[in-house]
Amino acid sequence: MRHTSVLWAFSALLAFDAVTLNGFAQAEEGPRLELRLPDGNEKTMPLRPKAEKGEARAQFDLGFLYLFGDFYSHLEADQAKGMYWLRKSLAQGDAQAQDLMGCLLHRGQFLAQDKVEAAKWFRKAAEQGDPYAQSNLGYCYLKGEGVAQDAAEAVRWFRLAAAKGEVKAQRHLGRILEAGEGVPKDSAEAAKWFFNLAIQKEKDDHYFPREDYPERAGYSESNKVQPASSWLKAAEGGDTRAQYELGRCYEDGEGVAPDQSEAMKWYRRSAQGGYAPAQFILGYFHQGGHRLENNHDEVVRWYGKAADQGYAKAQYNLGCYYSAGQSELGKVVPRGPTVWSTIGIPENLDEAVKWYRKAAENGHARAQYFMGKSYHSGAGVPKDQVDAFKWWRKAAEQGHATSRFNLGVMYFLGRGTAKDFSEAARWFNIRSLQESVVFRCGNGMPSPRPMVDGFQAELFPLSDIPEVR
Repeated sequence: MRHTSVLWAFSALLAFDAVTLNGFAQAEEGPRLELRLPDGNEKTMPLRPKAEKGEARAQFDLGFLYLFGDFYSHLEADQAKGMYWLRKSLAQGDAQAQDLMGCLLHRGQFLAQDKVEAAKWFRKAAEQGDPYAQSNLGYCYLKGEGVAQDAAEAVRWFRLAAAKGEVKAQRHLGRILEAGEGVPKDSAEAAKWFFNLAIQKEKDDHYFPREDYPERAGYSESNKVQPASSWLKAAEGGDTRAQYELGRCYEDGEGVAPDQSEAMKWYRRSAQGGYAPAQFILGYFHQGGHRLENNHDEVVRWYGKAADQGYAKAQYNLGCYYSAGQSELGKVVPRGPTVWSTIGIPENLDEAVKWYRKAAENGHARAQYFMGKSYHSGAGVPKDQVDAFKWWRKAAEQGHATSRFNLGVMYFLGRGTAKDFSEAARWFNIRSLQESVVFRCGNGMPSPRPMVDGFQAELFPLSDIPEVR
């Protein structure tokens, strides 16, 4: 990072081409603009005295703000003032200013496009050790923009930037080494760089839902929301699906005033008629006292009825329920940053695995993840790395993030499958590019996610995977 403390960052891509290379869906990114302001609440006015006193970084910051405008301080963009202060900073050899000048010239923004001059400015900043400029110069060599195309020189500059944590350089480096583009192919090193990206993504995705959280959202099985009036006649006639949907309408206030009592009445009629989603909902509401009394027997009864019909969500929740284990009746027992329920139930891994397996066999991705985790650690089943790999593979192919990471680990170390650095690189890369999913608790606050479920330390000791960051 250019500053130890960051107020905000502006970034703009100067090149973006979607390409596919050896199974890697890549976003190929060129030099980009990036500003990190000093700590605190400094805006334009506090920067000016510092800039006028000759502080190069203040001159750069002020120049950037004038070039692009500043929403927070209501500063209108002024190209002339922006270039004035940028050139003041350049005159003092500020590396960040040099990188920005390279970006402007490369893009042809505010200045006539000149990629040769752009490469010269990138080099000045890169030789000062600026990782962003090093990455940008590597990109120029990779594409032959402003300099003669030279894959080996690109790799040299990408390595320097990647070692300092520059993400784009790490991705370029992994892609080049895996493909063998102008340099000897090295799938093992490529996998390490993609691992670095993947593990950082696992660490940075603080707001994922916990992997062991029960199913909570998406009560409705319908794809189209319909008002209560469209379900009433059928519900009164005994149609269990309509009864369930009518309950949902009363719960959510779709076409009627919200009425939790009416919602529970129709959910219960539907559940008693054998409709699995309604049975699942009653089990969920009894679990921890969600709208109904906290009742272990009712949780197991209603989840069990839905689960016996092959309803994967209920099977998965039963697995979670038995794996959580609460030691004292009526006392909340925390499990990491979340709490499972408030009722007394002993942990029963045999029952947990039984229901996880049923859900997993029905295609439930998180259940498949837990089956892999169970076989990996020997929780409720004998340790078996082949089976761990099998289940993580199934979950990974459905998009489960941590399973994708773990699959890369298994391929890299040859656990449960033949060692394959190319496959390891592919799965690490896929995980690193995956969008984050935000889950919010009932209080509206994001629910934090634990770190990689312990697999970083267990599966990747430093003796096996040297640090590359």
